[in-house]
Amino acid sequence: MMRIFLVLLCFISQNQLVAQVAISYFPIQSILSLSTPTDKRLFADFKLETNNFISNLNMEISPKFNFKRLDKINYYGGLGISLNPANSFANLPLANGYFIDFGIRAKPFEKLHNLQVVFEISPYLNKEFNGGNLRTRIGLAWNFYNHKIKPSIQ
Repeated sequence: MMRIFLVLLCFISQNQLVAQVAISYFPIQSILSLSTPTDKRLFADFKLETNNFISNLNMEISPKFNFKRLDKINYYGGLGISLNPANSFANLPLANGYFIDFGIRAKPFEKLHNLQVVFEISPYLNKEFNGGNLRTRIGLAWNFYNHKIKPSIQ
């Protein structure tokens, strides 16, 4: 009986849970991203590299801050950590490195306000701070929430 109750509770709350997420895909880099609502002042981002072996399961977690929110574009930045949970099976550290993201989320289509074009510049340093690179990403995002957050007037 308890299982049925839990399944029903999850099913009922599914619409509310899906409504609070944004999904992005960066096809050139093969990265899938899940975010909390990206029009809010603060949002969280989780990226997962696809097209990899399971032993190379790289993921990134970062909080983001919208510096400027306008009706058609958001400017944001954030600090984050790159992880590989499969490293624990090989007695390696979980952390791969650290990064800073700077990006924009443009909303070019008035009728499709939930569709966004995402561009990011992301300096990356390995965990020893003796190497790194400058990464760039371009992709598309879809926000599954319908409420419209008022942009800041700046």
